[in-house]
Amino acid sequence: MLLAAGALLLAGCGGGSSLPALQTGAAAPSPPPSPAPPPSPLGAPASFVPCDGAFECATVTVPVDYAVPNGPTIGIGIVRQPAKDQSRKVGVLLVNPGGPGGSGIETVEGGQVPAAVADRFDVIGFDPRGVGRSSALHCPVGPDSPYFGDPDPGNPVGEASTEQAVERYDQSCGDAYHQLLPHLGTRDVARDMDALRNALGEQQISYLGFSYGTSIGQIYGEQFPQRVRAMVLDGVVDVTLPGLDPSQAESFENSLRQFAADCASRSDCEAGPDAIAMLDRVRARVQAAPLPVAGTTPLSPGLLELGVVLPLYSKSNWPVLAKALKAADSGDGAPMRRLAAKYFEGSNSDTYNAVSCLDNSWPRNPQDVFAQARAAEARAPHFSGNVLVSGLTCADWPVPQDPLTPPTGQGLAPSLVIGTTNDPATPYQNSVNLAARLRGSALLTYRGDGHTVYGQGVACVDDQVNRYLTDLTLPGPNAIC
Repeated sequence: MLLAAGALLLAGCGGGSSLPALQTGAAAPSPPPSPAPPPSPLGAPASFVPCDGAFECATVTVPVDYAVPNGPTIGIGIVRQPAKDQSRKVGVLLVNPGGPGGSGIETVEGGQVPAAVADRFDVIGFDPRGVGRSSALHCPVGPDSPYFGDPDPGNPVGEASTEQAVERYDQSCGDAYHQLLPHLGTRDVARDMDALRNALGEQQISYLGFSYGTSIGQIYGEQFPQRVRAMVLDGVVDVTLPGLDPSQAESFENSLRQFAADCASRSDCEAGPDAIAMLDRVRARVQAAPLPVAGTTPLSPGLLELGVVLPLYSKSNWPVLAKALKAADSGDGAPMRRLAAKYFEGSNSDTYNAVSCLDNSWPRNPQDVFAQARAAEARAPHFSGNVLVSGLTCADWPVPQDPLTPPTGQGLAPSLVIGTTNDPATPYQNSVNLAARLRGSALLTYRGDGHTVYGQGVACVDDQVNRYLTDLTLPGPNAIC
């Protein structure tokens, strides 16, 4: 279940297209958000109230099950950042940061949308159903529990113990949320987004989606093509792939090699000239005996894998990974254990599992999961534990699968697709394929590292996206930054 990215593992490290700068020490607590405003009646306009400083909040009521429109309802929390230049306002821009499980409210309040766009749009962040202010899931058994041991494909003891841990986790989710779980898939999120459009009184919306947010955009564009003015999809999830696909794990393996090569070229890298050898030493050490960490569970092989994954999302966080590896190699597992804990903090991992297990086609037989995870280990040896846990989670998930189908782009306005060549979470080829499938759309290639790029200060990218969103001017063919 790697964060922030859809089909296989990582779901977008939750809130945002990129991770914030990580620290291995304790972080200062964030101020509490304003209380959620009361929900509006079903079908009524959004009723905004001031909240969280300079923002405006509302709760829009939607059906839990769109097949039963007069049945139970759920409130979708949204935040609005009004356009700075109201006299030149273009319209509304809905934003989703990824996951599944990331908070659009946190993304907008975090200021990720560049000023050139925020000046011209009412920027709308929303928490998808099951996230944050929209009835967030909290399964009684934590999603981190399958990683407390050693999810090692090919090791019968590790496979069996991981399967047992996953079964306990899945059952706890099913028992707690049996009525809601069938209605958390991306098709329902897209319907919610159109209900938000209606509640905002808009005929059309513009949309900005990162990572898993590109899945929402693809499905919304397929269901409601005439409602889309403009759409930017950065770090594309390929909704056509099966759930247990090794490409994401292989992308992380590639990013690990990029990290190690960078370390080898720098005298100041704390992981030394052979970072992968250091990682392998640490893994062998925690396999023999997990490293105790005061105040929490020990650093296990499974948690080590997650701790390594998290900083690979952004090159700016590679020094944090190097520091944590060095500490673990010296017998101090606390920095790496904190990274593993942070992996679950930025996004709702329970919702990630619920959405992924619905949206994709997964093996239902654990033996098939074991076989595919073992095959993935040969190509991505440092990240195959996530393949095993993801596959087992969805093989035993208490809700039937409802896989997404490939978007055709029929009737959809020309969109802008962005791909980063060394994106660890959403392989670059995903963006190439989608841009070719959406007739009239443009592909913008960023030659670099990290998961997604817009809004992170790369002027070549930001300028072209800003121009498209404000003026509907797409980059030319083969645009590269």
